[in-house]
Amino acid sequence: MSSRRVQPDRTVPRTRAGARPLRPGTLLVVLALALAACGNRSADGEEPDRLAVLADGPGGGVGERRGDAGDFTDHPHQPEGVQVSVAHPEFEDAEAFTEGLAARVDEEVQDFRGGTRDPVSLDIGWELVAAGGGVLGVRLVRTEEDMHGLREGYATYWYDARTEDTAYSTELLAGQEELTELNAIAREDLADDGDVDTDSLYPVLRTYDSIGFNGTGDLVVEFDDGHLSPAVEGHVPDSAPGRKTVVVGHEEAAPLLSDLGERARKAALVDGADLALPGAEGVGQGSGAAPPGTFTAGDPDVDCYDGETRCVALTFDDGPVEATAHLLDILSEEGVTASFYLNGDPVLTRPGVLRRAYAEGHEIASHGDRHEHMNRMDTDALPGQTAAVSAMVRRQTGHTVELFRPPFGATGEGVHAEVADQGMAEVAWTVDSQDWEGLERDQIVENVLSRVEPGAVVLMHDPLAPSLAAVPEIVERLREQDYVFVTSSQAIGGPEPGNVHPPDWDGDW
Repeated sequence: MSSRRVQPDRTVPRTRAGARPLRPGTLLVVLALALAACGNRSADGEEPDRLAVLADGPGGGVGERRGDAGDFTDHPHQPEGVQVSVAHPEFEDAEAFTEGLAARVDEEVQDFRGGTRDPVSLDIGWELVAAGGGVLGVRLVRTEEDMHGLREGYATYWYDARTEDTAYSTELLAGQEELTELNAIAREDLADDGDVDTDSLYPVLRTYDSIGFNGTGDLVVEFDDGHLSPAVEGHVPDSAPGRKTVVVGHEEAAPLLSDLGERARKAALVDGADLALPGAEGVGQGSGAAPPGTFTAGDPDVDCYDGETRCVALTFDDGPVEATAHLLDILSEEGVTASFYLNGDPVLTRPGVLRRAYAEGHEIASHGDRHEHMNRMDTDALPGQTAAVSAMVRRQTGHTVELFRPPFGATGEGVHAEVADQGMAEVAWTVDSQDWEGLERDQIVENVLSRVEPGAVVLMHDPLAPSLAAVPEIVERLREQDYVFVTSSQAIGGPEPGNVHPPDWDGDW
């Protein structure tokens, strides 16, 4: 068979007991041991679900950067007592890749701190999985512990010496169409696995963030512990099933690969690591296109400020919940783009629904972590409340959240300042459907229709059944008035970090 499912198993976490952490930027003394002898490459298909490994430590021209919690002091939320031990390779002749990996590691630390419950420890190790023909591949292995226990995650990054670009794994594929096809293959291969909810499998960046090649050149896709597990009400998806993989034979995978992907395959099959890198043909001159697995919310051709287009944004707070999937079905049937303002616990419980909303072109925004009145909180509690959903969303999709709506719309100067410091705009609403008051469907419809005007941002809640029931009629009647459905960002004219909309919103609740 050209593609098949491989039984999952758990990678044993690698630790470097007794090693003294060094500040990032420190190049360790190069070991005399040749790279080819540092690790064993999968051979003759003995481990078809494993990426080929050329090295898992410094030596032969590769150094290592190491760091601990004290090296990541510029993050907005830094919970006390969290142990951090990270490492990634440092390439003497590929400084751009070294810095690219450093940026990815920094992001992992920030998002672990902000996006998990009671974080305990984070360890990041690395393996060299390709080196030849001007292409390098590095697999980062993340072992993390929080209140929900231990889990592992994987991300593999690629370097093209021709352009000096650090590429995501999805860039091994020719485009979004090819990633979507790979996603279909994965769904088919995992369909009979009771530990996998294939409805949570979407062609997004962070789902496909570890793609490489095994020792015989087949394409290997690996998924983090629990990433595809079914939802568990009130709990994060179970990580116990461990790492999941899909192996696609080269004959089937070849049509999906980009030029980088073909070269990366050859670089994974070398007998010994070749670190000779050609000069750049155009520094940083990649295609400029977003990598496969990233999505733009809304229709970019709609201009809400051209003096003619009547725009309205439907926004939904407090999800994702069980009913959100039904709402997404409704929006898909109606061809409507909406904005979802999410809370922390629902995101942790139903990450698959979040990934679906993102993949279907809806705007993903933050509604704070715990759904509490932030204007009544102590100042030192605001960073964590503001950072949490942003970190959770990026861990699940790769998307960086740009909008923040305080729970209850309760804001103030301290909230304004924290949201701005974290690079987001603060968005409330201009039309309150009042669905949260326990109204029935017809009254919700009339509340929206009687108050809407061009540029409106409508407040609704997807956990409320009458709200979902009201959506089809709201859409139909607004379309009769020539309204176009857009995202919050489009309706308010592309908010800048630190802006508050409406500008006079004081949030005194």
